[in-house]
Amino acid sequence: MREFFGPGWRMYYIERNGTIIVMLGGGEKSTQQADIAAAIALSKSIEEQLP
Repeated sequence: MREFFGPGWRMYYIERNGTIIVMLGGGEKSTQQADIAAAIALSKSIEEQLP
């Protein structure tokens, strides 16, 4: 997904059951690896809480 509110801005999402979309985080290119790691951790946390 692309948004136009900053150069190099990246957003990380997860989709479940074809309808639920949750923004897990975002950041700039300089923090991309840490942002991805945080999004993955949050995704796992969400997965554990879903029925």
